[in-house]
Amino acid sequence: MLTTLKRWLGAAPAEPDGAAAGEPATQEAPPGLVEAGAEDIPLLLEAARRAEGEGLSPWVLRDERRLETLRRSLEFVVHRGLWLQREAGGVAHWQGRLLALRHGDGPVLGMLLVCRRDAEAAWQLRFFFIAPEWQGRGHGARLLRAARRELRGTPLQARLPLAGAAPASLEAAGFKRMHVDAGGVASFEAPAQWNDQRERTSGA
Repeated sequence: MLTTLKRWLGAAPAEPDGAAAGEPATQEAPPGLVEAGAEDIPLLLEAARRAEGEGLSPWVLRDERRLETLRRSLEFVVHRGLWLQREAGGVAHWQGRLLALRHGDGPVLGMLLVCRRDAEAAWQLRFFFIAPEWQGRGHGARLLRAARRELRGTPLQARLPLAGAAPASLEAAGFKRMHVDAGGVASFEAPAQWNDQRERTSGA
């Protein structure tokens, strides 16, 4: 009864039945990357608004109309796996994935949005965040390393301002800074191949 109560309160990880009999307890599994659902979209929208207030959002969200447009685009990704990308004065349908880092059925620790023109192109990391209550614990790099594993076999590219904590998370996850433009926006790239031994020794 006490063990169950502690588990409910988050004071102890779940233990197998044999733990009470003196068997070694199984370590809690690290957070994993899963496909995000429509119910997770408000978390990304809120994170994008916070980022915009710091000048770090890839989108302009000054009014509810723009926010609603982004919401519909994210729903399109969740339900159809497609990202609507402005291209040559029109809208192109790119492949898209919205992924969330979480502990089993627990809360979302962070999310990321990736898209690419087609199966032959590199994935573009369009936006990522860690929820405020989970920041400062290395989850940014953990989220990005998980994305590299999930998208194994394809390079992953990102372009974002050097301000804030995102660049440090990218570099900790194995991204290399390729170029910085005059406006202080940097391009990063992580190669397609991932060294599993490095992943185990770098500290997940």
